[in-house]
Amino acid sequence: MPDPLQALLAAGAVPTVSLPPTSRYADVGVTAHVRPPDPGEEPAPPVPYFRRRLCPAPERFALLHEYATTAGDRRDLLAAGLLGDPELWWRLADANGVIDPARMTLPPGRRLRITLAEGVPGADDA
Repeated sequence: MPDPLQALLAAGAVPTVSLPPTSRYADVGVTAHVRPPDPGEEPAPPVPYFRRRLCPAPERFALLHEYATTAGDRRDLLAAGLLGDPELWWRLADANGVIDPARMTLPPGRRLRITLAEGVPGADDA
């Protein structure tokens, strides 16, 4: 029996998404929820969604240096200044085991690990 999701993708019923490589969902993939129709009902269209993304363990990141947060720090501005792109704030969150990104810079004085991208070995990892 053919895979129903693959059949929907091939038919264009589920949109495929192309995300920039800097997106934290770039490698996650898209799937769809297909609700079976009740007897006598028309089938509902599939609902596409991103697959679940699990945050990597902070130990998987090679440390470059640490940054002590100050009052008023914002995750996007930190990412712009430290990583060169404000949209990479999620890399800071991943490297520090932060689940709630709104609290990433709290409290002031928190030491954030500034790391290489996940899987890129550092000098101590060689």
